[in-house]
Amino acid sequence: MTQQIQWFPGHMAKTIREIGEQMKLVDFSLEIVDARAPESTQNPRIMDSISVKPVFLILNKIDLADARQVHKFVAANKNKFAGILTTDAKMGLLSKDFLRQLKTNPIYAKMVENKKSASLKALVVGTPNVGKSTFINHLAGKNIARTANTPGVTRFLYWIRTKYDLDFLDTPGLLWPKFENQEIGTKIGILGGIKDTLLAPDDLALWLISFIQKNYPTAIATRYKISHFPLDNPIAALMSITSQLGMRQDFEKASLKIINDFRSGKFGQISLDFYGDDYI
Repeated sequence: MTQQIQWFPGHMAKTIREIGEQMKLVDFSLEIVDARAPESTQNPRIMDSISVKPVFLILNKIDLADARQVHKFVAANKNKFAGILTTDAKMGLLSKDFLRQLKTNPIYAKMVENKKSASLKALVVGTPNVGKSTFINHLAGKNIARTANTPGVTRFLYWIRTKYDLDFLDTPGLLWPKFENQEIGTKIGILGGIKDTLLAPDDLALWLISFIQKNYPTAIATRYKISHFPLDNPIAALMSITSQLGMRQDFEKASLKIINDFRSGKFGQISLDFYGDDYI
């Protein structure tokens, strides 16, 4: 299938309208989020368009997230979706398990029964850099959807066929125009959903240091092998890390290092969205 629909960057309302128009062509939707911030990386503006058909939420990068927080999120949100499924950052064993999770879901099984021999069609949505195109490529068995470690790579709506009787309609990663809660914007920036050139890396790093120190107090000191680490002073902590890394007073470079270390899971399994009474 080669249908291609142009997307104009920055025109989110137009893109959502186009997605809404495509809903008559699909059987269900897959919304992919980052398991480390599954609430913050959901686009609140798109659900009205896609909820006319069953919506499955995919928690990607599950291997990088705090399992306790993932469990709490699933328990609190399981009735909001047709199913909540998981994949991992490397698209390894857990990703292979994704198809089993999907096929054993009663809502999906009913769709297969009703569709009979034809392939099911799914719309795939997600905010930038949650791993949407990598996920599609993994199931397609080849690099069809464009991928990169920066947001905003996909510019069109693409139909992609897989060998699993599933066709995917890939969509651009969409952020809403204004964050009502600035902390959500900070989390998305730390996760790579906003271009690094548009943000101040030291501001992101200071927020991240403060958050990790309060909720995962040994993670940063262990990563950078710092024995005397300022627990309640993010600025002093950033200075200590910068010195330990041999970067003198290049705080911007050290900040980018801290952010990239978090993105790649080098601090361990850490979640940015907390549920219940855990958040500090």
